[in-house]
Amino acid sequence: MKNRFMKYLTSHYENLSDKDLAIKIKETVDRVASNTAFSKSVLDEVTTEMIQEGYSKAQILAHLSMLDLEERT
Repeated sequence: MKNRFMKYLTSHYENLSDKDLAIKIKETVDRVASNTAFSKSVLDEVTTEMIQEGYSKAQILAHLSMLDLEERT
């Protein structure tokens, strides 16, 4: 189920511009950092490493969104 939802989110986020993706990633990192045990610096580091590993911004935002959803439900 998670994989299907992750694919859906990635597909949805791929329609956003790079600028909008960057804004949403920042907003999501801030929200996840304030609502979970993950610090902003850790989330920023993971985001940077994911970019270096070849993840798209849409995939990164989907992963961050899943973290956010899991903590809120």
